[in-house]
Amino acid sequence: MQNYELMLLLNPNTTDEVDEFLNDLKKIIVDNKGNLVDTKLLGKRQLAYPINNMNYANYVHLDVKIEPETLNILEEKFKYDQNVFRHLTVKLGI
Repeated sequence: MQNYELMLLLNPNTTDEVDEFLNDLKKIIVDNKGNLVDTKLLGKRQLAYPINNMNYANYVHLDVKIEPETLNILEEKFKYDQNVFRHLTVKLGI
């Protein structure tokens, strides 16, 4: 198991769907024997530059403990989900 930090920029017009999206992520993590350590909803913030003609995004920060294979599944989901503007994954520890 490896610790990762995930930062997601989500579509600000889908505020109601953020909880549903996070529940889907939690299900993927738990089904693959991972652990969602912490979730921080940082709220709607202004972007430095427009993304998809939007000037704002919902910021979500996740601390997870998962296998690298599970990370690949999550990143694949982020890649094809239209509500995810950007995502950043940081591996913690050595």
